[in-house]
Amino acid sequence: MRILYFSDNCSDHNRRFLENLARSGHDVYFLDATQEGFAENWLPRGVQRVPLKQSVRPDAGPSQFASFLYEFQSLLKDLRPDLVHAGPVQTCGYVAALSGFRPLVVMSWGSDMVAHADRNAEWRRATEVTLGAADGFFCDCATVRESAQRYAAIPKSRIVQFPWGIKRGSFSPQGPAESRERLGFNPGTFALISTRSWEPLYDIDLLLQAFDQAYKQNNRLRLLLLGSGSAAGRIRRFIAAHELNQAVIAPGVIPSTETPQWFRAANAYVGCARSDGTSISLLEAMATGLPAVVTDIASNREWITEDENGWLASAGCSEEFAAKILRAASWPPKELEAISERNQRIVAERADWDKNFPSLLRLYECLVSSAMVMKA
Repeated sequence: MRILYFSDNCSDHNRRFLENLARSGHDVYFLDATQEGFAENWLPRGVQRVPLKQSVRPDAGPSQFASFLYEFQSLLKDLRPDLVHAGPVQTCGYVAALSGFRPLVVMSWGSDMVAHADRNAEWRRATEVTLGAADGFFCDCATVRESAQRYAAIPKSRIVQFPWGIKRGSFSPQGPAESRERLGFNPGTFALISTRSWEPLYDIDLLLQAFDQAYKQNNRLRLLLLGSGSAAGRIRRFIAAHELNQAVIAPGVIPSTETPQWFRAANAYVGCARSDGTSISLLEAMATGLPAVVTDIASNREWITEDENGWLASAGCSEEFAAKILRAASWPPKELEAISERNQRIVAERADWDKNFPSLLRLYECLVSSAMVMKA
């Protein structure tokens, strides 16, 4: 098959999809509508990049992406793909839907359905148009699938759902760890780790408020606050104003190859996102054997059960997050060991990337075969 993979970023997530598609033996073309942050060494071997005459801003909405339609239709005529895989829903998926190309697999990125699908009339129409034109739909969790099915009657047989999981063995308790001694941790230190970007969706401000409240009650707590983002200035000012410089370690953006050793230096994972699909960061933490303190939203409840393998706190409530952080830090060591084993097992059973990916290829083959029959 000749597959056109159409997205709006050069993230590790997209690279992972492209790598597996290239290994499948199909001809794979990558189209990035934004052309932002692209580097030649990012593109997986066997994948061809589609050059563009124009680009769209990464923060553009549906109407701005629609202005890209003419060039997209021209590219389709030149490439003649057998299938288009496009997402997020209201941007790249929307352009692909407007083009009329079939078969089309629409891929949700989680927040496009749980946070943006109904944000205003423009986004709602883009959601309806895109999902109404989708021959197949790919998503990472039941929350996203159910949201999509409220907009379009996509047959169950044309939906593929699996988490954007992790490669077997890439995250585990075994392996080199960032030195707790170098980080200034004492034997009794309980370290939390956050690896989400410092953007509004992930509510790092709330995380710091909750940590500050918990730290005042338990000064053995530490926070490994990895990453950066648009809220960096405000976050660093909060740390300084609340005298948390010794308790919050913020090393900046860590290369993905080094992330596992930072997880191994932690005792628990924390995430305060107000909306989410299946969080890869959460799965990475669970695979490393960490318990998790995360927002009480449907997508997280698919992975975390209160007091069994982590704790849930209401979105936007720093007091509740502080209480759950303190609960995690006081949990008996033997029970933490049981949680560690449980979380590793859950990820191995449900979030193995290599085991789950073939189901997406089967959807491609089904849709292309059906299209060929209809054209015959």
